[in-house]
Formats: sequence, C-alpha cells, structure tokens
Amino acid sequence: MKRFYMALALLLFTAVLLWGCAFSESRGIPKDVDEGGLPVRTEMKLGDREREWALVYFQSWRQHRKGLYLNLSRQHMAQAVKSYFDLQVKIGHSFPDFYTLDRRRRSGCRFLDEIDRLAARFRVAIENSGLMGCLPGS
Repeated sequence: MKRFYMALALLLFTAVLLWGCAFSESRGIPKDVDEGGLPVRTEMKLGDREREWALVYFQSWRQHRKGLYLNLSRQHMAQAVKSYFDLQVKIGHSFPDFYTLDRRRRSGCRFLDEIDRLAARFRVAIENSGLMGCLPGS
C-alpha cells in the first residue's frame, strides 16, 4: 500500500511539474509577444500589409507608367522592410518566425533594388532612395 501512495505522489508531482513547464512564460511575456507589447505575428501582418500596398502600386505603375505609383510602391516597400528589420532586431534569432521575417525582408530589398533600376531606366525621380534595413548584398 505504501508503494501505491509513493507512486501516486510521484505521478502527481510529475504532472504538476509538466503542467507548470508547459504554461510558464519567461519574464511574464507570452511566447508570441515581444518586449514592445504587440504580438509578433500582428507586427508581421503590419509589414505584410505595407508590402501588399507596394505590390498594388507597382502593378499600377506597370499599367499607367506614372512616376507617382513607382514612388508610392517604393515608400510602402521601404516601410515594410524597415518594419521587418526592426522586428527581427527585437525578437532575435531564437524566435521561430525570425527566418520568415528575414526572407521577407531580403525579398523586399531585392524589390527596392528593382524599383531603383526601373526608376533610373525610365527617368523617374525617386524621393527617398535609402535602403533602411537592407544589408549590402542581400
């Protein structure tokens, strides 16, 4: 009988320990929230929304060849890249979505580079040609 209670106590202790580990959150912050307070995926969606607007304006530029659309496309993509970069810096390499953000950021940088080449080719004046969040060769 004593063995039964010892096994039951060990089982109960193990269950409580596993339950505590499963629901623990470091520093009181949920696993999908960075230190800024917004959930990471919500901030990713904000960058994605900017990226989608950039693509919409780029398609409009392809149809109408108005420099305004190319400028707007570049502004929105630059904002998306900056958003992805800032979020990467906040969350660090250990977060599961870090490499997804990195792919999106690098893709955005290539898109910005393409816009700059098209602007030079078609003589469109680009307002802000800085590449914030883009590393050389990315």
